[in-house]
Amino acid sequence: MHYETVFDIASAGYKEWTFAAFGLILAAAGVVQLFARRLLPASWGPPARWRKVFAWVFLGFGVTWTAAAFGSTYLGYRALAGAVRENRAQVVEGRVGDFRPLAAQAHGQERFCVNGKCFFYSDYLVSAGFNQTTAHGGPIREGLPVRVTYVGNDIVKLEVAR
Repeated sequence: MHYETVFDIASAGYKEWTFAAFGLILAAAGVVQLFARRLLPASWGPPARWRKVFAWVFLGFGVTWTAAAFGSTYLGYRALAGAVRENRAQVVEGRVGDFRPLAAQAHGQERFCVNGKCFFYSDYLVSAGFNQTTAHGGPIREGLPVRVTYVGNDIVKLEVAR
C-alpha cells in the first residue's frame, strides 16, 4: 500500500511558537503603557502611580508568560523530535476505527483507534504532535488506511493511504 505523509514532526518543526508569542503582545502593551503614561495628563484615569504599577504588571506577566510558554512547548517539541531521531517512536498500521470526529464548533478532542491503539487530539490543545481535527481540514475518517508513528500519546508522523 502506498502512503502519503500528511504530518511529520521533522518537517513541521516547532509550530507552537504562536502560543508563546502571545505573551509578547502583553509585554509590548506594558512597554507602551510605561511610555504613554508620561504623555497623558495627570488628571486622566487612575493616579499615575497606579498606572505605573499596572504597566509593570502587564510587562512582567507578558515576559513571564512568554518564557514559561516557550520553555514548556519547546522542551516538549525537542523531546518528541529527539525520540524520533533516536528511533524510540512506535508505529501502528491499519484502518481507522472507532472514529469520533469533533463537531465544528466544539472545543473537545477528536479520537480514533488503529489496531487497538487509540489517539486523542485537538486543534485547541497546544501540542508538537499532529492535532488537526476534521472540522479544520484534518484527513482522518472512519475506515481510512493509515500508518501512525507515535511517542506515548503524541502522533509524530501520520501517513494515509492514497
